[in-house]
Amino acid sequence: MSVSLTVLHVRDADPLMVEQALETIFAKDGCPQTLRLEGTYSAVLGRVTDPDLEARYRYLILRPHEAAWTPVLELGNRTVNIDVELSRALNGCAVFTTFVYGDVVSGYRMARNGVETDQYVSDPTYFQYLEDETSTDPVRTNSIAGDQGHPERFADLLPSGTTPEEFERVVLRPGWWEEHQARYDEPGTTHDTREDDAEDEWVDEVDRMRCMALALELWGSSDYPFAQEPEDIPNAMAGPAIALAFV
Repeated sequence: MSVSLTVLHVRDADPLMVEQALETIFAKDGCPQTLRLEGTYSAVLGRVTDPDLEARYRYLILRPHEAAWTPVLELGNRTVNIDVELSRALNGCAVFTTFVYGDVVSGYRMARNGVETDQYVSDPTYFQYLEDETSTDPVRTNSIAGDQGHPERFADLLPSGTTPEEFERVVLRPGWWEEHQARYDEPGTTHDTREDDAEDEWVDEVDRMRCMALALELWGSSDYPFAQEPEDIPNAMAGPAIALAFV
């Protein structure tokens, strides 16, 4: 299953608050709004993803479901630090962003009090080799540790009965990180090589994205409809939505 999707989850802010914050952020950046539409999920999705729509940045804001998180589908160009800007604009609220790119990598970013507090990438070498397959930049190599994920930093947001250690062991470590640690534990082994990737345990990254969301109950305790292509999300489940687009 090949899905490429980013979903921001905004804590304790309703859809209209998120809409106003996005409008303020893009206005400050000099990006005028080209679309504002409210209606059923399928109707507004079709409009905001129209290839003829002149807009670089496209968002679909949905209602919270069983939890206190408002989901926001990012459907256009990625806006760097938009989660941080949303947190800052909404009085420091938590913004937990899940993402998956195809079947090769997934992860999250956590913003709170207007700063990024944590991030996780299931295979950090994926982005490094996309940028430059021959680079030996030590700064880039050392940055791998920053992608490891530290769920203890948002332990207060985990549901009762879910510990950061369990979240890390069950959801974050399988795959590249376990193989990475095993290689470092072997005597005389000090670094990774891309050739080792073939030996890594394969993990369904879309399923990992779903598990991250379920562990935090970003939509509900037993379902998370966004770990699939947006057009496949049931209209009845998603419900009403607000589409925003900016040049």
